[in-house]
Amino acid sequence: MKRLPVFTGCLTAALAVVLTGCSGGSNASESSNQNGTETAVVGVGALPDSLTPSPWGGSASHVVLTGLGSQLLQYERGDTDEATCSEVSENVTGRLAESADLNEDGTGVIVKLRELTSQWGNTLSAEDVRWSLEIGMERQPVMKGTLKSSGFDVDNLVAIIDDRTVQLNVADPGSFTVESLQNNLFYIHDSTEAKKHATEEDPTANDWLSRNLADYSGWELEEFTPGTSLIVTADPDWEGERGSADRVVVKAVSSTATRSQLLQQGELDVANAFEYEQYKTLGEMDGVTVADCASQNRDTLMLNTEAGPLADKRVRHAISMALDRDAIVEGAYAGYGEAAGSVFPMIEDSKIYQHDPEGAKQLLSEAGYADGFPLTIIYSETRPGPVAAKSAVLIQSMLGEVGIDVELQNMASTTDFSTALIDGRYQAALYAEPLVILDPAFYTYAFYGTNAPSNSTGWSSPEFDELRLKLAATPDEEKETRTALLEDMTALVDEGAAILSLVEVRNMLAKQEDLPGGMPMPNSQVYFGELGK
Repeated sequence: MKRLPVFTGCLTAALAVVLTGCSGGSNASESSNQNGTETAVVGVGALPDSLTPSPWGGSASHVVLTGLGSQLLQYERGDTDEATCSEVSENVTGRLAESADLNEDGTGVIVKLRELTSQWGNTLSAEDVRWSLEIGMERQPVMKGTLKSSGFDVDNLVAIIDDRTVQLNVADPGSFTVESLQNNLFYIHDSTEAKKHATEEDPTANDWLSRNLADYSGWELEEFTPGTSLIVTADPDWEGERGSADRVVVKAVSSTATRSQLLQQGELDVANAFEYEQYKTLGEMDGVTVADCASQNRDTLMLNTEAGPLADKRVRHAISMALDRDAIVEGAYAGYGEAAGSVFPMIEDSKIYQHDPEGAKQLLSEAGYADGFPLTIIYSETRPGPVAAKSAVLIQSMLGEVGIDVELQNMASTTDFSTALIDGRYQAALYAEPLVILDPAFYTYAFYGTNAPSNSTGWSSPEFDELRLKLAATPDEEKETRTALLEDMTALVDEGAAILSLVEVRNMLAKQEDLPGGMPMPNSQVYFGELGK
């Protein structure tokens, strides 16, 4: 593989230690050019320990998987930055795939592949798709659950038609079956190269792939330091389209103050995961643009219903009623976003979402907790982001007013936080649901369906499951029917109150004004191929 010199200079030092002595000089995209290379520098809150989805690092994994983008499909983007920002599109288009269509009898999705080459000179093939999806399900069980919930036959997933065509077998086609193929987890590797590094102990080659690139992203790996930095350079032989940036430096900068300062001084081209007050400040600066984009994402409070006081739904209702969501929007989100009116977006006026501290106290008394009880809330500033610290303090205060004694636990490790959530090792957790598949028939499943891959709260409802299946079977064009189903599903989930939506958030980042492209994807991350486009 071709290599360029490792990125050096003021930025590297600034990110390793507290920022000192770096002058405000020129824009990052101008000052970091090397050997004619146009470099884009991206600042994020955290990077994962692996370049693959295993181990899963939450939002940190999204940074890498979205950034590189070796998936079959992607969500459609607008013709301009403004068009991309103003509306969330649920329509998908090809990335590695030339086309992906459900066949006439609904038994499979026929995927025709583009002519693309990997960093190792191998051509994208049907075998790459087969191998990648099969090993993906083995190394990351959530991926298998997502494929299954999307209607695919996970026991007999891929039938190879020819070198550039596969059929992804479908057991139960639904409204988001094809749409799901843009999911970050469905990552396509160069199987010819990867298989060389598989061992008896590691048949999926995950150990090697976690530190090396063998895919069809169009990027070559220059450097990866787990949790710290990622540098990729454009593969000149790749046949796909990308923006003008042919070198991307991604640095994990945990301090939002440092990240903001680096952006203001032109040392970063684009950055996200700021505190909301910082977005306001950055938006007032010359040369910096803040993208305040439409979103279906929301920040939530997850409650483990398996044991203790939270096993009683009256207690969970009381917690919801004790929360002043408007105050959270103003106090933690600086007015960005909207107070959630129910667990799901587009549905409003849920009874337990009305701020009613006295009603909350009454419910606690009826449940036998008139004197309150201790509650531990875990959170991570990587997900939902830096806002979690402020939200946590406000929630602690609001619940304290109804007698609940909250202990806050900030988990610094993104991997540890994600693992605790997946394993259900929490009493309550502040979380974010960046939607990896926008169709509500999917996101109403992922955290709420019985045995769903991300449902760790212990709540389930056969009636809800039945309604969700009806929603998945209802075409997008039948909007009134889908809305009615979603309203019924919302009522059931809010009655169970295992997950409480707090704020319907905006999709935001800040970037240098003269950098085209780089607008946030629906999951709030940046696709490297759009930088400079």
